[in-house]
Amino acid sequence: MHDKTAKIERIDMLICPFHWLTGLDCPFCGAQRMFLALLHGNFVEAFWLNPGLAIGAPLVGLWWLWKHEISPRAALVMVIIAFAWGIVRNIVPLG
Repeated sequence: MHDKTAKIERIDMLICPFHWLTGLDCPFCGAQRMFLALLHGNFVEAFWLNPGLAIGAPLVGLWWLWKHEISPRAALVMVIIAFAWGIVRNIVPLG
């Protein structure tokens, strides 16, 4: 399994309340470490810290640039995808 802290130095980060309460990863768990890895130029590590967010965030950004808005329907689709990602990432071992 991929070591989620291999190249990132230890710094204090916010605690995910969902993870703290359940022990499971929410759809956004790993986002802080992912952005820190991106700032350090560790793109592969950033991807593996949260693949769903690494793919989804640029897609949402491109959608917004193309449409200049996010409709309620598109927002609902994004919420459903995030919910599904939250389930999948706790069932399927990645890395």
